[in-house]
Amino acid sequence: MTLVWSVIMEKDFDKWNKKKISIDSNKKYNHPKEKEVWWCSVGMNVGTEIYGKGDDYTRPVLIINAEIGEGFIGIPLTSKLKNGKYSCIIRFNDKLGTALVSQIRNFDKRRLTKKIGRVVERDYTKVLDYLLSLCKI
Repeated sequence: MTLVWSVIMEKDFDKWNKKKISIDSNKKYNHPKEKEVWWCSVGMNVGTEIYGKGDDYTRPVLIINAEIGEGFIGIPLTSKLKNGKYSCIIRFNDKLGTALVSQIRNFDKRRLTKKIGRVVERDYTKVLDYLLSLCKI
């Protein structure tokens, strides 16, 4: 029980809430495009939900669809290599990383902080294939 409590204590939700309020009040929207990778303020999330790092709670996110008005559909990325049913290894900026396909979600474009790269068509198609495999019944 002590281990679980210490992990909970490390998450500073109050600090994230202040950052989130700042993001929400921002009137500037970035304009990402499909296949781009951006730093995104993902936030401090619950349990197994992916969360961001650093003062801005950011993590690289692959843009899947950016044509949702002020939002976009994105897949968080990690530098840890995991190739499984719900994730796949891709290359961006000449480095290998993992697209955490099961963590796909809608984001507000105000969460985007900086474009950091683009994935090649082959890897983008690979991510979409993993995503489609999740949707099969």
